Amino acid sequence: MANFTYGDSSRTGDDKYVLAQFRSDASLAWVGELRSFLVRDELKYKWFVPERHRVMSNAELWRRVENGVHQAEITIIDPRSYSDFAIAELLEQQAEPGIDFDLKTINEKSGQYIIEWSPVGRIGAFDLDWLADNTNFENPSDFTSHGLKKRAGGKLRDAVVLAARSHAMVTPAELSEILSSSFGGGALDYQTRMKYVADVTRVFDIEHPKSLPILNEFAQRLAHAAGVPRSITHVMNRTKRVYESTSHDVDHIQAADLAAGWAVDLLTLTNGDYRAVAQRFAWVGVNGVVIPG
Repeated sequence: MANFTYGDSSRTGDDKYVLAQFRSDASLAWVGELRSFLVRDELKYKWFVPERHRVMSNAELWRRVENGVHQAEITIIDPRSYSDFAIAELLEQQAEPGIDFDLKTINEKSGQYIIEWSPVGRIGAFDLDWLADNTNFENPSDFTSHGLKKRAGGKLRDAVVLAARSHAMVTPAELSEILSSSFGGGALDYQTRMKYVADVTRVFDIEHPKSLPILNEFAQRLAHAAGVPRSITHVMNRTKRVYESTSHDVDHIQAADLAAGWAVDLLTLTNGDYRAVAQRFAWVGVNGVVIPG
C-alpha cells in the first residue's frame, strides 16, 4: 500500500481544526518503541503528554520520537477567517448585527465558504462534461457547496472536517494543475494523470463517516478532471479510495494522533504562529495556503 496516507485530527482551544497525516512509507519504528516505554497498547497524545518529561529523559528515544513526529504533513482549517469574511460581506450589504443576522447566520455562511473554497468545493463547482450522461454514478449527487454541506451533516463542524480532508487529499499546486489543464492549460502526461488515481487514497481515524461517500466521489471526480480515462474512473466507483479505520492496530494513525496533538500544542504555545509549526513538520497548509518552513 505504498500510496496510502493515514490521518488523524485534533482541535485547538480557538476552534482551529488540525489534521495530521503520515505516508505509508514513513519511518515509524519509534511508535512501537514509545508504546513500550509508556506501557500502552495504543499511542494517543492525551496519554503521552503526562509522560512527556519522562520520555525526554531518555535522550535517544526522545530524538527518535521528535524526528518521527516531524515527518507528518499538517492541514489546518481556521474557521475564523471564513467567519470574518462572512461578517464583512453582511456589513457591506448594510445588514445589522442582531437584527439581520446572528451567530447562526454567520456559522451557516462560514460553513458554506469553507467547503466552496476547498478542493471538494472547487471540483464540485467545475462543470464536468460527463455529468450529463455519466455512467459512473447510479444517482448523480448534489456536489454544490450547499449540497455538500448538507450531505456532510449540515453543521459548521461537518463543513470543517469535510474541507480539511479534501485539502489533505490534494495540494494547492496539484489542484491548480488539474484545473489549469481542464481549462485548456495543456493536457497532463499519463504518469501525472494516473497519480490522481493512486495517490488520493486516505485512511482516517474514525471520526466523520458521513464525509466518506463524498470524498470517494471527490476522488473519482478529481481523477476525471485530471484526464484519467473513463474506464478507470468507472472502476474507481466500485472501490473505496477513502475510508476510516480504528487506530488501535494502525501505527500510522497512532502517529497521526500524536502529531496532531503536538501541532495543536505548538500553535497554543506560539500564539497561532503557523510559520513556527511549519518549521517543525514536513508540510503545513492553512485554509488551502502552504506555509513556508
